[in-house]
Amino acid sequence: MKIVSIEGYIVKLPPAGPVKTTGRRFITKDYFINEGRRSCVYSTHAETVFVKVTTDEGIEGWGEILAPTNPEVVLTLLKHHLAPLALGQNPLQNQVLWDKMLDTLRERGYTGGYLVDAMAGLDIAFWDIKGKALNLPVSMLLGGQYRDKLKCYCSSVPGETVEEKLENVARIKEEGFDAVKIHTFGYGKTRDLELLHALRRTYNTDQLDIMYDAHGKLNHTEAYTLGRALSEMDALFFETPLTFEDLPGHRKLAEAVDVAIAVGEPLRTIYTFREWIVSGAVEVVQPDMGRNGITEMMRIATLAEAHHIPFAPHLSAHQAIGHAASIHVSAAVSNFLLYEYQPNALKACAPYCHSSFRLEKGYLTVPDAPGLGVEIDEQALQPFVTGSFKEGEGK
Repeated sequence: MKIVSIEGYIVKLPPAGPVKTTGRRFITKDYFINEGRRSCVYSTHAETVFVKVTTDEGIEGWGEILAPTNPEVVLTLLKHHLAPLALGQNPLQNQVLWDKMLDTLRERGYTGGYLVDAMAGLDIAFWDIKGKALNLPVSMLLGGQYRDKLKCYCSSVPGETVEEKLENVARIKEEGFDAVKIHTFGYGKTRDLELLHALRRTYNTDQLDIMYDAHGKLNHTEAYTLGRALSEMDALFFETPLTFEDLPGHRKLAEAVDVAIAVGEPLRTIYTFREWIVSGAVEVVQPDMGRNGITEMMRIATLAEAHHIPFAPHLSAHQAIGHAASIHVSAAVSNFLLYEYQPNALKACAPYCHSSFRLEKGYLTVPDAPGLGVEIDEQALQPFVTGSFKEGEGK
C-alpha cells in the first residue's frame, strides 16, 4: 500500500450568533485578544484543518489539526513540506513516518509548534487508513479497549459573572455531567476564588468534581493561594497555573499543594513531556490530539504510565475527527482519568461530520466502526472551506 494523494482543507465555521465585543481587543476582523491577563488570541469562528489521505487501494483516511487561529500556516507546511515527504510512502508505517517527518527539521531547531501540529493531522489520517484496511476500530489496533465509554467533564461553562456561571453549571448537571472545569476570568485570584468557593458550597464532592484552568496567567503567590484553596475543595486538578515555560515553578508548586498539577496543552512530543514528568512538575498529563497525533499521544501516555501519572487528554476547538482520535486513545490506555468535553465546535460540525460515538449522560461511547468511525460529507463540507490544496494523483 502507498499514499497517492494528500489534500488539506481549512474549515471555518461562522459564529452562531452576534459577536461579543465588550472586553475584547480585535487585532483583525476575526481575531481578538481578551482584556485582562488572558492575552491569547482567539477567533470569532471555529477554525480547523482537515487532512485527507488516499492510497493506491482506494482507502481514504481523514485527520484533523488543531488550528484555532491562523490555519493557513499549517496548511502551508502540509503542502510544501510534509505532503511531498509522505507521498509514495506506506501509511501503515505510521511510527516510522512520524519519526522521519520530525527528523527532517530537527537540525534546524523545528521540533514543535506548527510543524508537529501538521504532522499530527497526517498521523491521524494514517491510523484511520490502517483501521479501514484491517476492518478494525483504531482502539483495537492500539492494543484493545480498557473501557467502552469515557467519563467526561464539561469544559465549557459560559457566563460573565459568578451567578451566570452557577446557573450554567446547574444546567450542565441536568444534562448528566458530574464534573466541570472552570476557566479563569483572567483578572486575578479574587473573582476566581469567589466562583470556586460558591461552587463547592453548592455541590459537595459526591455531587461535582471541580477542575480549574489558570491558562498560565497566575504569578507564584496567586498560584499558591489558589492551589491551597483547591486542595481544601478536593479539586481533581489545577491546570497550568504558571507561565507555560516555568517548569521549576510548577515543580515547586506541585510539592507544596495537595491538588494535582496538570500540564500538556502547549507541549508536543515525548521529549518535552519527559522533561516535565521526570522533574515532578506535572501530576496529570494532558496531551492534545490535534497537536500530538495518535502515535505520539500513545507514547506520551505510556511514558506517563511508567511514572504512575494519570492521562487526561486536552481538547478545545476540535471537531469530530479530533474527538474520535482522542476517544480511541483514551479507551486504549490504562492510566486514563477523565475526558475533556467541549461541545460547541463538535455540535457545529454535525452537518458534515457523521460520527459513530455518542454522548450519553456525561459519558462518551467508544466508536466500534473501522478506523476512526467518522465519515465526512465532502459536499456538505465545501461551504465552510476557505482554503485547500491537493498533492499527488489527480492534482
